Amino acid sequence: MAADMSARLGWMNGTIFQRTLDLLSKFNLPVEVPNCMTKEKFETLMAVDKKAANGQLRLILLKGDLGSCVFTADFDKNMLSETLEAFVCE
Repeated sequence: MAADMSARLGWMNGTIFQRTLDLLSKFNLPVEVPNCMTKEKFETLMAVDKKAANGQLRLILLKGDLGSCVFTADFDKNMLSETLEAFVCE
């Protein structure tokens, strides 16, 4: 999901995005949500994640070259909502 949101934000190009997915798949790491999740369930779990502090959600997102990332609360909240919607069960 971090790679997906990073690509939506324009923080990584399509080639790096695809390479990231390919590498995750190559090492049998998850690239899809394993269980049926709702947007509300995602939001609830993210709110109690260790990266959340003082009621503020912080994310680790990919930015730039492969392997570069940022730990930030400065991201488009609408883009987070759009990303979560892309991963929920219908």
